[in-house]
Amino acid sequence: MCFDEPIYLHREAFEQLMEDTEQHKICWMYHDILSDPQIARMFDKYAGKGTPACEAWTTMAWVASGQQENSFYLLFKWYEDFYGPPERSDLYFVERDYGAEGEVRVRFFNTDFQKKLSRQGQLWCQSFGNKVSDNAVYFFGDNNFECSSIERILMVLQDSRRRELETFDGYLGLRCDGEKRAQCATVASYFCGIQYMKELIYSMVERDGGENAVHYLHTDEFLRILNRMLDRIDEDRMGELALLFRQLAESFCFEPAKTPFLSRNTGRWLAEQTERGQVRWLRLGGRTGQKLLRKLYHQCAPAVAWDVFHRWQGDVYFTVFYEAPSRELRRGVYILSRFEDQTGLDVTDLFWLENIAGGVAHLCDGEFFDELLDRLLAAPSRSAMLPMGGEEVPGDLVATYGYRLKESFEKYTRGFR
Repeated sequence: MCFDEPIYLHREAFEQLMEDTEQHKICWMYHDILSDPQIARMFDKYAGKGTPACEAWTTMAWVASGQQENSFYLLFKWYEDFYGPPERSDLYFVERDYGAEGEVRVRFFNTDFQKKLSRQGQLWCQSFGNKVSDNAVYFFGDNNFECSSIERILMVLQDSRRRELETFDGYLGLRCDGEKRAQCATVASYFCGIQYMKELIYSMVERDGGENAVHYLHTDEFLRILNRMLDRIDEDRMGELALLFRQLAESFCFEPAKTPFLSRNTGRWLAEQTERGQVRWLRLGGRTGQKLLRKLYHQCAPAVAWDVFHRWQGDVYFTVFYEAPSRELRRGVYILSRFEDQTGLDVTDLFWLENIAGGVAHLCDGEFFDELLDRLLAAPSRSAMLPMGGEEVPGDLVATYGYRLKESFEKYTRGFR
């Protein structure tokens, strides 16, 4: 069976998905071919949702690339009046198990936490569908979703053979590489969505009767959907196009930009000064550490940012140098972190917020970060909370966080400097 148990999305993860959508860290795209009520009802029936949609409702489908390879989010908005607000939205995670040859799997996002919220909180969660539409307009520049953005993209592609990166770099305009990566990855998901849906339909047909499947009413509907899909697309090009746009996405953000390089001597100096209490580190408490890291990774290494529903297991420490202690360690805020990625491996990194009034974030390069963090974890340390009020730097999240970290550091280390 292609449909697995639901993913129970907690409130913080849903808030992160809303925030990523609103801040364009994730790209959503209208999917004209998957906007079929019968496809949405197939998901409704088999994905363990529970409450079936009304037969008279119609639907629109939206896709966004997932962080894992060969995965994407699929959102269905259900409408009684096509020109009115949606009656409800259903969100799914679709992926291919075990690489390019694996089976397609589907999981429904269960958001029952909303039932415990106030009416105002529920309305805020329901605004997710509007944020998805606004996000698609931002990336693809058209709010007439009956027209297919993919046709314009294919026209650009037609005139750019062997110059795809150069052409799409210009076509996507002045966006940062992180946004261009997200947009190309979602275009790849558009084509993967068609491929995966074909496989799901064939799987359902085989499951519900094999050669005699046409005698089952719902399977007969699946076959009609499949025939309509094959009439509208060039089936042989789907895999080629998905691969091309995945490669474009990787080209826009192939590796994290790491600077500066911090040597082993700097690592030994930091460890010694930390043990003597000359360099004080504070542990960032609460979920603010996770939120801060997500912002920094999206600034410095978008490909490393983990999926919104992944359970947070991590540690964040920070210190402030008011004067540069060496040629390698310059003044500013340093953030040392470790978290567990979706494969179960630990990721340890050191960020430097240069000129804490100017808001430039760097992901540092070096080989001693694990050892330094192990020392910090083994020793008692003070925990600090990130103040969320105070001075804001308009349009500059890094500068705002740098200011608040400095404010918190001064509060908790007063008398030690």
